[in-house]
Amino acid sequence: MKRRFVLVDVFGDRPFAGNPLAVFPEAGGLSDGEMQAVAREMDHPATSFLLPSALPGAAFRLRIFSREREIPFAGHPALGAHYVHATENRLPLTEPLTRVAHEGSEGLFQVELKVDRAEITLLRLKQRLPVAGPKWSTDDTARLSRALGLEEEEIAATNQPARVVSTGLPVLIVPVSTLDALGNARPRYGELGEMLSGRSGEPGEATIVYAFTKETRDARAAAHARAFDAIGSVEIPGAGAAAGALATYLVAQAAITILPTTSLVIEQGHVLGRPSTISVEVQVKEGKVVQVVMGGKVIKVGEGELEV
Repeated sequence: MKRRFVLVDVFGDRPFAGNPLAVFPEAGGLSDGEMQAVAREMDHPATSFLLPSALPGAAFRLRIFSREREIPFAGHPALGAHYVHATENRLPLTEPLTRVAHEGSEGLFQVELKVDRAEITLLRLKQRLPVAGPKWSTDDTARLSRALGLEEEEIAATNQPARVVSTGLPVLIVPVSTLDALGNARPRYGELGEMLSGRSGEPGEATIVYAFTKETRDARAAAHARAFDAIGSVEIPGAGAAAGALATYLVAQAAITILPTTSLVIEQGHVLGRPSTISVEVQVKEGKVVQVVMGGKVIKVGEGELEV
């Protein structure tokens, strides 16, 4: 049986930048094992499968697989899936915003399509409200620095804690003092996986380490980040769920200027030659985060068929 797929780049401003994604717009009838095998064959950080949904308000049901496992929530697979769904089905687009939603593992997820002259120029995903774990201890942070191939001082000098934060997907946020230090990080994925596994008191078990510095290549960016997948033993060029978590971390740490609606940009992927630009909007009311919205561009780069 042949299954059509569409290849897109998410968070890039041109083809072959950002995070590559394969989207299967008609995945109904595929078993879990087949979807996992397909994701392994496509060999991207993630593959999106669109299935029919019976949930009111959902345009489709979204399932996301990496090379190794199913992922309950992720940013770039959701944005890419909506772009492909809208373009493949010639979705009626209302300017300046078209609102849609999909069914995920935890119910309905809202997405906005920014539209200009009948073209989708940006997609934005509403994430879950942040949940943060405890600050990692000095001993844990020292071990973490070694696992990342960093000097202990390169984390300690930030005066900010490493901690797990989730806005739908738990990620370990790690502050790094300088752009050069972050660029020189060489993670030992086995050690990272051991450190993340089975920790109590966290908002779920993190598998992504999101290291960042406030030194940036672009003066308009709030942070420069690198995402390390401890299970896949690979770096991810653009991690939307992690960027959302980082944005709430920066707000909680008062590490940026906080407004009722704080808009910021996270840059990522430069070490891999796939620069990503991720926008995040954090709304705060009476000192509490009440909404997190992450967004970016999506560009189609190809299509084809796979025999399953």
